[in-house]
Amino acid sequence: MPTIATHIERLLKKTERMKQQTVKSLLRTLKQIEQERKTRTADLEAAAKVILKHLADLGHVGINKAAATKAKMTATISNQGRKHKRVRRKFAVSGEQMILNFVKSKSNPIGKDIEKHWSSEGRAGTAANLLSKLVKEKRLKRTRLKDERGSRYSLA
Repeated sequence: MPTIATHIERLLKKTERMKQQTVKSLLRTLKQIEQERKTRTADLEAAAKVILKHLADLGHVGINKAAATKAKMTATISNQGRKHKRVRRKFAVSGEQMILNFVKSKSNPIGKDIEKHWSSEGRAGTAANLLSKLVKEKRLKRTRLKDERGSRYSLA
């Protein structure tokens, strides 16, 4: 019959084997992670080389490896906290001219109609700032509506 001392010795040996197996498993996982990191880094470097070659073909010069690496790091750091960058759009007709043309064609529209036309053209924000600017410059005349919210606009 085994004594308590021999039973404890067996348990300690089992525990020691389990520790060794866990350590080996962790080392294997770390090696796999390191190999995957190396392959992904190599892929990124190859893609960067291709892009730099295309830029050089297009005539963009002065981009060296250090600058490219710094730009890549800056881009990844700055994009981490942002959702998306707001893009300023360009239109064939300026916002002021669009409002003046609309007032001329609709003969004294109210502000709500101008706002609807503004958004129907795919313009961001509202036309309120430009309407105020045009009134201050005396290019438009603002007449308040009676018993209603808003104003009617006409050419000055």
